[in-house]
Amino acid sequence: RRSRGISTDLLYDTYELFYGAYSVAWAKASEHVDVDGLLAKIPLEDVKKEVSKQLALIPPEAQQAMSEAQVKAVQLKAVVQENVEKARLLADEFAHTAITLLEKELPMFTGLVQKSAGNVALFVCYMSFVLYVVLKIFLFIFRLAKGIFCCFCCCGCCRRGSGKDKVADKNGKAKAVASKGKAAAASTNGKAAAAPKAKSKK
Repeated sequence: RRSRGISTDLLYDTYELFYGAYSVAWAKASEHVDVDGLLAKIPLEDVKKEVSKQLALIPPEAQQAMSEAQVKAVQLKAVVQENVEKARLLADEFAHTAITLLEKELPMFTGLVQKSAGNVALFVCYMSFVLYVVLKIFLFIFRLAKGIFCCFCCCGCCRRGSGKDKVADKNGKAKAVASKGKAAAASTNGKAAAAPKAKSKK
C-alpha cells in the first residue's frame, strides 16, 4: 500500500508550524520587552465601564430587542452548524464511495487520497494547480519552438521571395526601357522615311 498522500493533515500541520513560530517569536520578544506589562497598562476596565454607562442610556425596549436578537442569533448559529454537519457527513459518505470505486478500478492509487470530502477537495485543488502549471510550461515551450521555427524557416523563405521579386522588378524595368527605345527608334525611322516621299511629290 502507498503511504499517506495529500490530506487535510497538511493544513493542520501548517497551522501548528505557524503557531509554533508565533510562540517562539513571542517568547523572544518577551525576553527584550515586557510585553505582558504593556498589555496590563491598557485600560480595559475603564473601557468596559464606559461601555456599560452608554448601554445604560439605551431604552428598555431597545435592550429587550437586542437581547431577543442575540438569542435568535445563537439559535440560528446552532441550526446552521447542525445543517453544515449533516452536509459534511453526506459529502464524506459520497467521497468515501467515490474513492473506494476509484481504488477498486485503479489499485495503484490506493491510499493516495483519504476518504473524506475535505481531502478530496484539497486533492482536486492541488491537481488543478499542478495541471495549470504544466499547461503554462507546455504553452511557453510551444511558443518558443514556434518562434524559433518561424525565425529560421519562414523568414528565410520571405527573404528568398523578396530577392526574386527584386530581380523580377529589375528585369521588368529593363524590358520596359528596351521597349520604349525600340518604339522611339521605329517612330524616328518612320518620320525619316516619310520625309523623302513628301519631297518627291513636290
